[in-house]
Amino acid sequence: MKTLLLPAKTALLLAFFSALALTLSAAALFMVDRDARRIAAAEAARYDYEALAEKLPGVLDDPTAAPLLAAAVRDVGGYAVRTQQPRILLYRDAEGRVSGSATAWPRLRPWREGYAIGETASGSDIVALIRALPRGGSLLFARPVQSASALRTSLGIWGGGIVLLLLGLSVVTALMVGGQTAARIRRLNDVCDRVADGDIGQRIAETGPADEIGILARHMNGMLAELERRIHGLRAASDHIAHDLRTPLARVRARLSTMENASDEAVAQQATRAAEELERLMAAFNALLELREIEADVGTPASPFDVAEAVETAIDLYEAVAEDEKGVHIVRDMRATRFIGDRELLVRALANLIDNALKVSPHGGAIHVAAQDGELEGEAALTLSVADEGPGFANAPAEPGEARSTLGGHGLGLVIVRAIAERHRGSLTVSKTDRGARVTLILRTPRLLSASA
Repeated sequence: MKTLLLPAKTALLLAFFSALALTLSAAALFMVDRDARRIAAAEAARYDYEALAEKLPGVLDDPTAAPLLAAAVRDVGGYAVRTQQPRILLYRDAEGRVSGSATAWPRLRPWREGYAIGETASGSDIVALIRALPRGGSLLFARPVQSASALRTSLGIWGGGIVLLLLGLSVVTALMVGGQTAARIRRLNDVCDRVADGDIGQRIAETGPADEIGILARHMNGMLAELERRIHGLRAASDHIAHDLRTPLARVRARLSTMENASDEAVAQQATRAAEELERLMAAFNALLELREIEADVGTPASPFDVAEAVETAIDLYEAVAEDEKGVHIVRDMRATRFIGDRELLVRALANLIDNALKVSPHGGAIHVAAQDGELEGEAALTLSVADEGPGFANAPAEPGEARSTLGGHGLGLVIVRAIAERHRGSLTVSKTDRGARVTLILRTPRLLSASA
C-alpha cells in the first residue's frame, strides 16, 4: 500500500474530527430535544391532573368518593378516546382493575420526581403523573411524547449540508496547511539527501517561522556548519601531511636506489627490501590521497555515458599486460546500455578491481568482467562484477578492507571502490566462487548528479 502524503493524511484527520464533532453535536441536540418533548408531555399531564382536581374538589382525597371518581375517569377517558385526544387517563382500584381511556396499565419506569416514562400497548412513548388514592387505588395522567420526525428531517437536511461544508473546508484547510508543512519538510529532506551524497556545503535557505520545523531547520544549519568546519579542518590537515611527506619519501626512495647497487651484497639486499616496503608505503599513501579526492569531489556534473565503452576503457589499461606477461585472458559480458553517473569514477573502480584480479590470477587464467542493467529499491541500477580464478577467500570478508590478500597488503583498493559505490548510492560485495573470488558493484545515479541532469 502506498504511503499517504502529509496533506492527504491531515485532510483525512481533520475531516474525521469534523464529522465526529458534528455527530456528537447532533446527538446532543437529539437528547436535548427528547428531554424537551418529555418535559412538554409532563407539563400537559400535570395540567390534566390539576383540571380534574379543580372540577372535582375534594373527591381525590375522599375514600368514600371512589365510585364517583372511577365513573368520572371512565367518562373523561372514553371521551378522549372517541375524540382522539392525545391524553391518557386511567383509574386502578385496589384489586388492580383498570378503567378509563385504556383497559391495561402501561409499563412504566421512574423518570423525575413524581413522574414516570413508559410505553403504551401500541408502543407509544408516554410521560405519566401517578397519584396514589386512599384505600390502594391509583390515578394516572399521561401524555404521549411528540414524535421527533420533523426535527430529524430538519437535522438531516441541515446537518448533512453542514457536514459536507465542514468536510470541504477541512479538506481545503488541510491541503493548504499540510501542503505548506510538507513543502518545508521536503526542503529539509532534500538538504539531507545532498549532504548524504557528500555536499556538506548545503544549507536550508528558508527556515520559515519560529515553529518546531523552523527551530529544527536552524539547528540543522548549525550542525551542518560545524560538520563542514571540522571536515575542512581534516582535509587541510591531510593536505599538509601529503605536502610534508611526499618530498621526504621521494628522497628516501632515491637514496635506497643508490644503495641497491652497493658492492656489499647484504647491504644491497637490505636496500632492495627497504625500497619494496617504501613502495608499498607510498602506494598506501597515494591510495589514501585518492580516497580523499573521491570523497571530497561532489561537484561533478551529470554525465550519461555508454557503459560498454567505459568498461572497455578500464579493460584496455590492463589487457595487453595481462596477456603478454601472465597469459591471462579478460572475458567480457556486456548486458548494460547507458547510465547516468560519474564515468571517470566508474572506470577507476573497474581498473582497481581488474588490477587486483590480475595480481592473484594464475598463468593462463581468465578474468570475467560483466555489466548488467538492474534495479535497486525500485530505481534503475547498474551491476558490475569482476571475477578471477585466483585462490579466493577462505571466508568472504565482511568488510572490503579485510580482503588484504587481494590488495597488495595495504587493504585500500576495495576501500576506494567502496567509496565510489557509496558515491553512487550503491553497495560492494565480495563473494567466493568455485574457481576464485568475485567482487560485485551495484550503482545508482547519485542524487547530486540526477538533480543536475
